[in-house]
Amino acid sequence: MSFGGHALDAIKRIEYNRSLLKMHRARFSELKKTVSKVEAKYHVFKDRNTLTERELTQYKRKVKNKIIRERQKVFLRSLTITILISISIIYITKFLYNLFLDSF
Repeated sequence: MSFGGHALDAIKRIEYNRSLLKMHRARFSELKKTVSKVEAKYHVFKDRNTLTERELTQYKRKVKNKIIRERQKVFLRSLTITILISISIIYITKFLYNLFLDSF
């Protein structure tokens, strides 16, 4: 028996996988360049050592306030959605209850 065909298939499969890897690497690097040009909402602050102590505390306070505001917004949104859903469930159950009673 000859196993040459199986070995050749394995070699070709390995070469194909390498070419796919290179292609995806190139795509990823292009995507990374494109995304890095866009200003992000969150970024890493790298110049910590260049700031004075007062500027650093102001920057930290600003970041904390921003986080607190975002959490408050999320809480209020979830609360309003919960209230709306609960009200709609109550009205739907009342409607179905009345419909059920009227059917008899």
